[in-house]
Amino acid sequence: MGLAQFAVAFDHTVTTTFGKGLTLWSAVAAIRSQGLALWSTVATIGRQGLTLWSAVAAIGSQGLALWSAIATVGSQGLTLWSLVVTVLNQTFLFQTFTAAFSQGLTLWSAVATISGYGLAEYRVAGFHLRGSLVGSGQGESSAG
Repeated sequence: MGLAQFAVAFDHTVTTTFGKGLTLWSAVAAIRSQGLALWSTVATIGRQGLTLWSAVAAIGSQGLALWSAIATVGSQGLTLWSLVVTVLNQTFLFQTFTAAFSQGLTLWSAVATISGYGLAEYRVAGFHLRGSLVGSGQGESSAG
């Protein structure tokens, strides 16, 4: 019986070892599937993170688009102010020309007035000169 007991003991050892091996492989398979599940979770979180960063980037680009729109509106406002300043400068220039023209007319009026007085004086002087010449000519002819 020794041999039978040995065979039973061996069979029990093999069965136990094989069972423990199966248990170990089952544990390895469970850990492996847990690892795969963990990696799947990590990948999902990574994709979620990428989605989050993509959303943040989209919001950031919307913010940049908003700032670009604000800058465009601001530059349009500056263009409007530049136009207003140009119109005001042209108005000032027109007022300057008008004032200069008005002063020029006043100057010409003064020149014409002075010239008018000068012509009147010239006429009076000419009249006196002619009167003197005519008078002196008459005086000579009566003396002669």
